[in-house]
Amino acid sequence: MGKTKKESYRRGLTACVVVAGLLLSASGAKADPAAKVHLPSVVQGEVEFELLGGYQWWRDSEDDRERQFIGEIGYGVTSWWKTELGIGTTRVPNASYKLDEIEWENIFALTEPGKYWLDLGLFAELAYDHPARRNAIALGPMFQKEIDAFQGNLNVFFERELGSSAEPGAAINYEWQVKWRGNPRFEPGLQGFGTLGRTNDFGHETQSNIGPALFGQIPIGTRNKLKYDAAVLFGLNKNTPDTTVRFEIEYELY
Repeated sequence: MGKTKKESYRRGLTACVVVAGLLLSASGAKADPAAKVHLPSVVQGEVEFELLGGYQWWRDSEDDRERQFIGEIGYGVTSWWKTELGIGTTRVPNASYKLDEIEWENIFALTEPGKYWLDLGLFAELAYDHPARRNAIALGPMFQKEIDAFQGNLNVFFERELGSSAEPGAAINYEWQVKWRGNPRFEPGLQGFGTLGRTNDFGHETQSNIGPALFGQIPIGTRNKLKYDAAVLFGLNKNTPDTTVRFEIEYELY
């Protein structure tokens, strides 16, 4: 077995072990106001501090004017595995901020960036929903493609609640974005989130939103950088908030 094959085998084996551990220890989840599009990129030794926020308007819904903030810290353990821990809080009108979720995210880069026609990754997350007192797991593939100055991302995650009272089936959620990579400090694009229903009820109770987005990064020192992205998303059906404003600020250091 060659070096490349051995490395691929080790990557796959470690990913399977982590995923199995998540399944043993622990979601139709909706797209939260502070949701982000995950990328299948990993840099060994990189430390990330992220702040995500979101605010939504939703007529005739108890979640109208819900706001959410999530703090995350991540680390590139190897050249192909990054892990992150996040804590989220939410607030609705006439109430104080409350603990929402505790999340443990893992991203596995299954291909080297730019080596093949398509960059592939695997996403695995274990989340504890504090208000509902329940665990959930999300698993799914991540796709990234660059064509000239454009970069596109599409992720499809299957989310399932765990426990005796879990809802049947798994939610099929997706997130995507397209951006023009002309100027690193200012890259316009589009972004969207949604769900296709559940595996046992496909095509029902779907959600979908889409809107313009801005991306950019500012170098700090020799290697460190500050990244940002923000979007205004518009709901495409009654199951989705009418308007969502979201942002992400990320500081990367080595």
